[in-house]
Formats: sequence, structure tokens, C-alpha cells
Amino acid sequence: MPWQSRTVQIDDNQRKYLLDIVDSDQSSDFERQRAKIVLMLAAGLKNKDIAQRLNVHENTVVKWRGRWTKQNTNPQSVLDSIALTGRPRSVLTEDKLSEVEAAINGLPPEGKLRWTVRTLADRLRLPVATTQRALVELKIDLNRPFKPK
Repeated sequence: MPWQSRTVQIDDNQRKYLLDIVDSDQSSDFERQRAKIVLMLAAGLKNKDIAQRLNVHENTVVKWRGRWTKQNTNPQSVLDSIALTGRPRSVLTEDKLSEVEAAINGLPPEGKLRWTVRTLADRLRLPVATTQRALVELKIDLNRPFKPK
């Protein structure tokens, strides 16, 4: 007897939620791709066909079939809980971001008129690239006057 994949079934609310993700400008590419995979699975397409259409590996489609069929009760929790993949933050924690903000509120080093990424990195004992990422995440441009929140 040939292998039978689990059937993905979605109700109207789940379909609307997934279509909203696909159509939203606010959704990341990964979220859109995952929503498209689930919608295509629900339409009855085969893993191989979905992988070819979306230019992803077939294992990705298999993974989402499994995740969706196991936790089908709440689509938002399924997509959101798995949205953060990869290595967890080790440097830019919330505490470190607030430390960056606090340092910018203070005076720049002696003899300097303003903060630069390098002087801030030296003060916080962080790599320059990490400091730059923190500034981008906090939406702080050192070329403009900083206004605390």
C-alpha cells in the first residue's frame, strides 16, 4: 500500500487568516511562504508540486504539513510560534538595548561632540556591528539629534 500523506483541512476562518497573511504588506516573506504552503496543502496539491511552485525544498512542505495537522486548532499560534527560527539572541537582549538607549541619553566621551557607532561600541564593550544593529533596531540615527521616548 503506498504512503498516504495526512490531509490538511482548514475552515473558512483559517483560510481568511492565511489569505490575509499572503496579501499583507506587513507579513514577512517567510510568513507569506508558510501561509501559501498551508493553503496549497488544503487545496489538495502534492508536496512535490508545491515545492516546485514556491521554489522551496520538498522537506519544507512536509514539515508544514506535519505542523499544521498536529496543531490545527489555532492557525495563528501555529504560524506565530514557529515564526522565530534560527539561533536565539545572545547579545542584543532587551536589557542590552535599553543599555544602548541609556548610553545615548548620556554625554558623549570627553573631547567628542556627539556619539559615533565606534565610541558607543567602546563605551558598551560591544562589537561595532552589534552596536550598529542595536541602533537600527531602536531606530536611532546618530546623524540626527536623539529624542528619548
